Amino acid sequence: MPTQPEIRSLSQAKRKIFQDLATRNGRERQGLFLLDAPRAIEDALALGVPFRWIVASDAGAPLVERWAGAGLLEGDVELLRATQAELEAMADAVTPQGVVAIGPIPPHAAADLPAELGSVVLVADGIQDPGNLGTLLRTLAAVGGRAAILCRGTVDPWNPRALRGAAGATFRLAVAAGIEPSVAADLLEERGVPIVALTAGAPSLFEAKLPEGPLALAVGNEGAGLSGELEERAAMSTGIPMAPGVESLSAAVAGSVAMIALAHRLRPGAR
Repeated sequence: MPTQPEIRSLSQAKRKIFQDLATRNGRERQGLFLLDAPRAIEDALALGVPFRWIVASDAGAPLVERWAGAGLLEGDVELLRATQAELEAMADAVTPQGVVAIGPIPPHAAADLPAELGSVVLVADGIQDPGNLGTLLRTLAAVGGRAAILCRGTVDPWNPRALRGAAGATFRLAVAAGIEPSVAADLLEERGVPIVALTAGAPSLFEAKLPEGPLALAVGNEGAGLSGELEERAAMSTGIPMAPGVESLSAAVAGSVAMIALAHRLRPGAR
């Protein structure tokens, strides 16, 4: 029978470290991310994500006890108690749900990507909205993707809003961040993965003749679109058809629709 977890008081030193994680510079300085969505924390624990600390208020204590009872808190995770006000000072969510988890940022260089990138690879080029990036990563995981390449200028994937938007999917993927577009194009060329550029006004993805898979879908900045480097190196440009008078879709919606379509067309026997 699992023992009652020991929960210690939150020290001032740790409080300062955790509050520092609200900014990208702080996360890079500490080498840590903060996740403030209980369901995503539970999913990450089930995947074996090596959290170092879980901080709970009285409202979140039952969750921690349930995770302990389910055997999800094995390892070196330290449990800390905080007031609701302390949680609000460190969490990004408007109303924290009683618990946050802090862990080391995973390796994220291009060299850390696996040898097999999967049938659909996401290339995010200058995506600025954390929610959009989180949704794209969530969709990538949903279609069975394994890897995402985030080009320089893309929002931090360990931003709390991006992690919430991904709903735990970030931890299911190999994510390379801060990659120059030319390096991303070189890497994909070396792996034999053609780039499909998602571009407004381009021919319909649903009717296009695709290169042989696997494929990398490049999704650009919400306003400016893709960088010239990726557009020039792409095997083809394609778009999502829309009704007359509709200006555009968000990067999250367009990219998600495109990933689902690519995965559907790349499945065995679909061609």
